[in-house]
Amino acid sequence: MTSHLDPRQTLRRQLRQTRRNLSISEQLDAATTLIPCYINLFERLAIHPAKRVALYLSNDGEISPHLLCEFFWQQNIETYLPVVQGKQLTFARYCEETVWQENIFGIKEPMTTEYLSGNELDIVLLPLVGFDSNGGRLGMGGGFYDRTFENKRADETPLLIGLAHDCQEVKSLPIEGWDVPLQAILTPTKIVLV
Repeated sequence: MTSHLDPRQTLRRQLRQTRRNLSISEQLDAATTLIPCYINLFERLAIHPAKRVALYLSNDGEISPHLLCEFFWQQNIETYLPVVQGKQLTFARYCEETVWQENIFGIKEPMTTEYLSGNELDIVLLPLVGFDSNGGRLGMGGGFYDRTFENKRADETPLLIGLAHDCQEVKSLPIEGWDVPLQAILTPTKIVLV
């Protein structure tokens, strides 16, 4: 039987299943490695520490930035989470006292009326479904990050950094014109600079 899905949809489905198959132990080990990888990335790039960083609550087997978030809090770095507003994202402050609501996808978001736009952040850590060594990113397919950062130039803030498990790497991704490029990708074993 022939699949009616385009190659990106087929790849997305396969990679999502691969990351969901990781054990709880493998997930925790991967999350633990993000802190030294993040520090190493900033030493390599020789840039100043960030003051405002957006991350995400892991879902569907995504590598979890929860330990990295705790590291940011210890460093007095403000953390933000994406909030779906229409077809784009804004970002809401995230702290231990955050009050939650669910968005249209059933994902928790901070309940607030105070938001930042993407260009007010220093760094955005994005979840990935797949990536390649050229910095190509395959997301969940909704296009929220792409629309939010569609006018961002590579030399402007925020720095867009993808987070992924090693098993999410593919040889080459089919990239579309609307795909917003990343500046780096972090996995448990590597840093891909674009």
